[in-house]
Amino acid sequence: MARERRLGIAFGAVLFVLTSQPRSSPCAPNTESYKQNAQGLEKQFEHFLKSYQKGDDRGMDESFAVFRFPKPKESFGNYFSPDDAERLNSAYDTEVREGENSLIQLMNLADPGSRYRVRCEPRGDNGAGQSRTGVDGVKPLKPIMVEQFQLEFRSSNHDQKFRFVANFVYVDGAYRFVDGGEVAFWAKPAANM
Repeated sequence: MARERRLGIAFGAVLFVLTSQPRSSPCAPNTESYKQNAQGLEKQFEHFLKSYQKGDDRGMDESFAVFRFPKPKESFGNYFSPDDAERLNSAYDTEVREGENSLIQLMNLADPGSRYRVRCEPRGDNGAGQSRTGVDGVKPLKPIMVEQFQLEFRSSNHDQKFRFVANFVYVDGAYRFVDGGEVAFWAKPAANM
């Protein structure tokens, strides 16, 4: 009888441990690898767009996390001086959060709560990681492969659409957002950081 009781307790403990382990969800960041092309970037947006359609704020935040550098301090440290890397690391969370919020605002303006599709078109190498002439941005110590895309979001309900340009760096199997606009956020005037 005591043996059966101990086995029941042991089984219950094992069952508790197994059921209390965190499960990976389809929206968990960095659980999937995406191709380094326009179709890979489109696929990377899928979970975010599904969460938007459901009105799932937490799901949007969790799924947009795939657009963040997994280790921003280390990533910036590979390309910038230690002081510049520290400044960029401090500014990066705000940069990504503002990018997500801007995208949500655009979708809300175009067709709130709709199901969206995204089409990504590469814009070619135009120096998005480099400061423009006369602009005092942070200069990398070595070149950074910044890929610029034109993103078109189209709602399926009312065929509303909007477009904008965004810059990404492909790291660890996914595109990482580094700003919307003509250049990466470090190439803009230092006053923004």
